Amino acid sequence: MRGSPLARALLAFFVIALLGWPRWQLTRSDEAVAAPAPKAAAATIKKAIGLHLTFTTVPKSLAIKHLGEEVWKVTAPEADMEKNLSLDYPVEGVDLQFHIEWAEDAPLAALRVRLTDPAGDTHDKTVWGQGVVDEVVTFP
Repeated sequence: MRGSPLARALLAFFVIALLGWPRWQLTRSDEAVAAPAPKAAAATIKKAIGLHLTFTTVPKSLAIKHLGEEVWKVTAPEADMEKNLSLDYPVEGVDLQFHIEWAEDAPLAALRVRLTDPAGDTHDKTVWGQGVVDEVVTFP
């Protein structure tokens, strides 16, 4: 056994560190490059959204909220209803919160929501439940 094992270990450590330094320089991210520039807040423009609601069992009441704001409330809804709403509709889509109160003795019921976005595309979603249902539905 020639030489000191401790000296060999230190020499190996320094060689690995010297070879690792250029690799670290090439692969590290620069903070200025990685952080995107803040975007200016886009002005939100309300757009016309078409809603078509169809119930399997007529509920006692219905309320629809968007961003915590009530946009449509009906105390005696019908089995088939339509309404045009004026909402902020970003590219990512919109979230609508449905609060539906069916009669306590009513069987499992459903609501079919057909939303027509500003581009004219139609999106279908359903909400199922019994009694009181409070559900958020996302439309792309």
